Amino acid sequence: MRKKQSPFIITLTTLFVLLLSIFTVEGAKKTYGVVGSSNGNVKLFVFGDSYVDTGNFIHSQSYKPPCGITFPGHPGGRFCDGRVLTDYLALYLKIDSPIPNAYRNASNIQNGINFAYGGTGVFDTHIDGPNLTAQINTFEQLIQQNLYTKTDLQSSLALVNAGGNDYTAHIQHGSFLDIPKFTKSLVEQLARDIKRIQSLGVGKVAVSLLQPMGCLPVITVIDMHMNCIDLVNKVSQNHNQLLNDAIKQFNTQAGKTVLVTLDLYNAFLSAIDTMNKAHDRNSSLMNPLEECCVANMGHECGDVDDKGAKQYKVCQNPNLAFFWDTVHPSQNGWNAIFTLLQPSIAQFTLP
Repeated sequence: MRKKQSPFIITLTTLFVLLLSIFTVEGAKKTYGVVGSSNGNVKLFVFGDSYVDTGNFIHSQSYKPPCGITFPGHPGGRFCDGRVLTDYLALYLKIDSPIPNAYRNASNIQNGINFAYGGTGVFDTHIDGPNLTAQINTFEQLIQQNLYTKTDLQSSLALVNAGGNDYTAHIQHGSFLDIPKFTKSLVEQLARDIKRIQSLGVGKVAVSLLQPMGCLPVITVIDMHMNCIDLVNKVSQNHNQLLNDAIKQFNTQAGKTVLVTLDLYNAFLSAIDTMNKAHDRNSSLMNPLEECCVANMGHECGDVDDKGAKQYKVCQNPNLAFFWDTVHPSQNGWNAIFTLLQPSIAQFTLP
């Protein structure tokens, strides 16, 4: 079914221009409770963007229907119809999803804290929110306030997912042809931030590799959602190679595995391929390269006009979709992705 590359793929510059809108990766608000048995020995600290944000970006589309229609049944702070990567990792650790920092108080930090903020990056982006360094600064301040003991931190896990929004911000500033140079500086700063989290006492850190950006619906639309765009995916591949090298070097210097990568790139591709094959056998199933929530031209999922009329349409069954909107996986997508990530996490499981 997907044999021919689109004739619309003309130049590198053209594709990068299309990336301008790709990563308004937002998240927001509440609904941090996820069913799971309490385990007071394990805490999860989360940093990054809306792929892992469960409630910090208070003014965003995730407060509007139809977000949250699968879980928790209403808009609940996730740019998704349901659970996101953080929730699945928390379930795996048998704890509730950690409280978003925006709703933190002394009585609700027993499972850790989520500092991630949708739309942000390693560097500053177009979103007025804390970048990765600022998120870590807040974490360090809380440690200095003795919210957690040294034992708490040593037995805990940090999750870091950041980088995608940085490419959008870079391109918005008019930089199209120096992507390799930018990637190098981005990964170097990301590596410094990751090491800093570990140096603050967190026992282990899981770091997401960059997703295949050329597979996001906002990009595949130029090929009628028939193929991932390989030229754009090469940006992700180069980013991930540098990040993998940095993490391997750190673990070698440490003499043990304290950092592990979560290979979102290949997990996305594998899950999409599986769903593609199912779609080929049964055309009534959703094409995994199409989003479930389709917005009208010039609008986003969740927009309504002055009269309250919806400017979007939701697919009949979000549980059959891989992507929720033009950037974010659906709950079904995240479930498939996390299933493929579990072997990496298993080698890293906390005692």
